[in-house]
Amino acid sequence: MEHTILARWLPAIVLVLLAGLHSLLGERHILGPLFAAGLPRLAVGRRFAERVLRFAWHLTSVAWLALAAIATRADGGQTAIIGWMLVASAVTAFVFGRGAHFAWALFAVGGLGALAGPHLSQLAPWAATFVAIVLGAVSLLHFAWAFGLRWGIDAAIPTEGGARRFTPPAWLTALVAIAIGAAAMLAVFAARDDARWASALCLLGALVFALRTIGDFRTAGLFKRVRATTFSRWDDLLYTPLCLSLSLSFAAIGARSLR
Repeated sequence: MEHTILARWLPAIVLVLLAGLHSLLGERHILGPLFAAGLPRLAVGRRFAERVLRFAWHLTSVAWLALAAIATRADGGQTAIIGWMLVASAVTAFVFGRGAHFAWALFAVGGLGALAGPHLSQLAPWAATFVAIVLGAVSLLHFAWAFGLRWGIDAAIPTEGGARRFTPPAWLTALVAIAIGAAAMLAVFAARDDARWASALCLLGALVFALRTIGDFRTAGLFKRVRATTFSRWDDLLYTPLCLSLSLSFAAIGARSLR
């Protein structure tokens, strides 16, 4: 089954969302404070410079809205171009923002939806392999922590004010390891079998990892407020990107059997 609707509408929705956030948040957090602080003396004059900066900023939103409209009617070649543009935008935003700006995740979702949407059935085995490798390694690491290994644990637990937010007991760490390992096996099974229950559980897994990607709005995820800690740096560069990748992979596995 080819998900051409997904390939057209997911990037369109992402582009509309990006356009709105770009204009609204840009005015609130960048343009407004910048102009209030006062621009340096320029040959063109401050007022003219402010107007130019403002319309140049919002022209990006207009362009994204136009591209969203094109995406809803795009053919295969045009969809691929839009998809690669969004992927390139995701990489650029991630590199220059060092993972701290949430836009990279939206770009990635739209781009991968455009590129992978028509090929979900073929991609499911690859997605399952990725999930099995990542979650298998994470499960083994949790088992090692449960049995006393300390390597990496300081970077794996959120801190606030220099103190850990929680310290899980060994039994709970082992239980988490078992659950993560079961999720890895589920992905492999669902990629090979059309069982509805397995697909539904994979979609549930996609939701769980999507929620982890968004985070708790405090110490973890795209919208965390506590930064400049060891955990937050690793969360920006590794944990949150991995969670988004796992969410998309579980979604690809679960959605391939939908009719």
